[in-house]
Amino acid sequence: MSFFEVLSPVPRKMDMGGDLPLRFHTRPLVGQVVWPLLTLVLFVVLPLAYALDQGLSLARLREEWMLPLVVVLGGFVSVTFILRCVRTRLEVVVTASEVILRGAGALSAFTWNEPLDHYVGLDCERRHHPDWIGAQDEYGIALTHRKDPERNVVVHWGRDARRFEDRLARYAHLLRLPVRREQRAPLAQARAARR
Repeated sequence: MSFFEVLSPVPRKMDMGGDLPLRFHTRPLVGQVVWPLLTLVLFVVLPLAYALDQGLSLARLREEWMLPLVVVLGGFVSVTFILRCVRTRLEVVVTASEVILRGAGALSAFTWNEPLDHYVGLDCERRHHPDWIGAQDEYGIALTHRKDPERNVVVHWGRDARRFEDRLARYAHLLRLPVRREQRAPLAQARAARR
């Protein structure tokens, strides 16, 4: 299993804590609010400032209908996207009996809850990134659903190997689920045996 196959949106770093209920909140689109704000300035604020500076009357604005059209459309689009960015959030809660995913805004499709009994184990993955400075690794832990891979939930994702091992042992104990380590490819196993 690859974490890119897990359909729940995952930030670059994620830690749900060490005690039940495990909890994680994120607002992934808040950082992108600058683009709709820029649209608001370009298509609403600047045209309105121009109209006020030129002293354009309502009669003149009716004749030159392009300026009011740009302001109305720019305002509608930018305000819609600002609200979408601000409202977007994702909350993941894992208790001793169920897994809850609540999304809002652009992530509203990610809202459901499942009994913990429907999960078969904790899958682990280590990703090596040779192109990163220092060739860093990423480590992840995912709750794996018995039947529906869309209900898999990433509960830890980070670059610290020690924290990954601590969280893995803690989550296996708290949730009473078996740990399923990533299988190494036969070629990688053969190379490791030669060393």
